[in-house]
Amino acid sequence: MVAKPTKRDSARNISFNFAGEKVLAKDGDSFASALTSAGIYDLKESLDGSRRGLYCGMGVCNECAIVVNGDSGKLACMTSVCDGDEVSRQPAAAHVATSSAVALPELEIAPDLLVIGAGPAGLAAAAVSAEAGLRVLLIDERGKLGGQYFKQPADAFLDEGHLDAQFREGRALIARVKAAGVEILSGATIWGAFAPDHLVAASATSRWVLRPKNLVIATGAYEKGFQIPGWTLPGVMTTGAAQTLLRSYQVPLGSRVFISGNGPLNIQMAAELVRAGVKVEGLAELSNPFRIKNALTSLALAWYSPKLVFNGIGYFFTLAKAKVPILLSQAVTRVSGEESIKQIEVKKIGSDGCTSSNSVKIFSIDALALGFGFMPSNEIARSLGCKHEFDQKSQTLQVVRDGYGRTSIKNVYVIGDSGGVAGAQVAKAVGVLAGYSILLGSSKTISSQLLQEKKKASRSYRRNVKFQSKLWKVFSGTISLDELNEPSTIICRCLSLSKSEISGQISEELRTAGALKRVSRAGMGICQGRYCTSFVVSKTAENAGEIPSEYSGFAPQAPFKPTAIGIIAESVIQK
Repeated sequence: MVAKPTKRDSARNISFNFAGEKVLAKDGDSFASALTSAGIYDLKESLDGSRRGLYCGMGVCNECAIVVNGDSGKLACMTSVCDGDEVSRQPAAAHVATSSAVALPELEIAPDLLVIGAGPAGLAAAAVSAEAGLRVLLIDERGKLGGQYFKQPADAFLDEGHLDAQFREGRALIARVKAAGVEILSGATIWGAFAPDHLVAASATSRWVLRPKNLVIATGAYEKGFQIPGWTLPGVMTTGAAQTLLRSYQVPLGSRVFISGNGPLNIQMAAELVRAGVKVEGLAELSNPFRIKNALTSLALAWYSPKLVFNGIGYFFTLAKAKVPILLSQAVTRVSGEESIKQIEVKKIGSDGCTSSNSVKIFSIDALALGFGFMPSNEIARSLGCKHEFDQKSQTLQVVRDGYGRTSIKNVYVIGDSGGVAGAQVAKAVGVLAGYSILLGSSKTISSQLLQEKKKASRSYRRNVKFQSKLWKVFSGTISLDELNEPSTIICRCLSLSKSEISGQISEELRTAGALKRVSRAGMGICQGRYCTSFVVSKTAENAGEIPSEYSGFAPQAPFKPTAIGIIAESVIQK
């Protein structure tokens, strides 16, 4: 699909069998990248009989589950291809991997600091703390460090001479972490948090009980669901998933693609696809950043971060040169197709968030990326009892913390987007500040070099917080999902529950999200309500005549991610 030769082309050829057919791949591919490259999008059977495919690209939605060599529940986005693998679609009734029947060894680790999440925030906090002499353990569920922002290419596709600034910044921070002697557990998931000094984790081969003196939660965020008719069709994915395919594996999401959403990530994604030689049929941006009233705000953006503004202008020039239609104040409102996406409908969106039927555009495509903002991954912080507040503007639950990431729980820090979405540069700066704060409470010496880095991080934090505030004024836009989704639109992806099936359970007596969950089952699926929570919360709050609060959503509970029952049972028995 990529027009020009890339490092991927020189990687070793391998293959695997998928549903009885041979699929060519490259050494270093994930199943998601290999199957997408082959034009195969439908990976899993759903409860309603339809097929599903790659959606979030980061192990949250579980819609890309497949069966690998007899083991069900393997996520295509998180599992690497091995030559000769036997793979099939995930049956609707099977969800959890079956390979953990044998008891796994358990190890107890008591570090000075446990950092959960290896994105910009977690990497920075780990590096600063370890360089000062603390024993730091860094755990991340992906096989490679970097998180969503600093996602790194597979080793087989690495071309040092063509890495952009974002790749290089991430590689430098990862190298710093390793040089500092940070202990790293990759491919491991925290599935339970019972106290700040009692967390449990597991990988495919081991289990751990973690008892840190200090805890940093840097679990990042995942993209909001955009519940419109057809959003569950194979070939529809988040912008983050599309970016992972391209940046980590050099695989575009399709041959005729469309991007729709709100914010600069979508513009960057469209430009990167164009530069990779992909046909981008159009970009629909919910806001209109070029409105005259945004002129002064745009100048302020350039003042706070001229580099980011320059990059943004470059993306627009790339799209203009390729003659990509840029549809401002518009969004994809409907997706059509039988077994996978074939067509989309784009409409004008008014300032009130409602659509206009006078401006309908139709595009024939084979892949769609949707990016309409992020939700903090806050289940660990909530389980530990960290105080949260519901932010009405973003409609997200945000942890109460200071500029150093300190929460209401002693020795527990929440940094980066897991506490409230503010971007990678803010996350990285707070990571440094959190590391500094932790060191102040230890017996370690604060070096002059760290003091300088702390001052620089403080300036970066203030500048980038202001930048983010101005940025979202420029990209201000709203859309009424309640108007767009129809009674038959799927809201709960896991259990294939429609809007009418969930809303129909609401009565005068039903006033909480938890109650609606019990009667409708929405939120009981394998993603644990991450994509239907916003709908359930808004509907129950509306029914109760209340404003959503910290306690309006589903209560977090272990396991936070799908975990084999054998792992949980072994931990309970040994406890």
